[in-house]
Amino acid sequence: MRGLFITLMFALTLSACGYHLVGQGGDSGVIPEDATQVVVVGSAGKLLRLFRQKLKQSSDVPVVRADEATDDAVEVRMEKASETMSASAFDASGIANQYRVTVSASLRVLQSGKELWVSEVISVSGDVFVTGGAVAIEAHKERVSEALRDEWAQKALGRLRSGF
Repeated sequence: MRGLFITLMFALTLSACGYHLVGQGGDSGVIPEDATQVVVVGSAGKLLRLFRQKLKQSSDVPVVRADEATDDAVEVRMEKASETMSASAFDASGIANQYRVTVSASLRVLQSGKELWVSEVISVSGDVFVTGGAVAIEAHKERVSEALRDEWAQKALGRLRSGF
């Protein structure tokens, strides 16, 4: 009985301080419930297109192109986007035999010029192992990069929905 009381008090304390579990912060997250349109902008190419597509598939609010947006549209800006590849392991002769690919970007949500929310930089990483020639390595890097962009988009959507 005492354990139940302690658990209940802990849960009430967490809810009183505003803490919530990821995904439990409401359906709209940081996008206001009264939003009529969402526009996603940035200059990250493949990452931006993938994120826009996933947001469009999962949002109740229409996601439109920048040239179609009205003045009161909620703007989701993708900033500081980068995709890097750096050597992470070397063989006995000092030649790289493994590379780390990192995809990262942050999000900023604005409405009518007013900042509603800013994320920290969201990053995901994966490894590319050197096997075969340059063409095989590049093909492996592209497969890893594609999977990481998808992972980043899912992670960013989770952050957008939760407000964390």
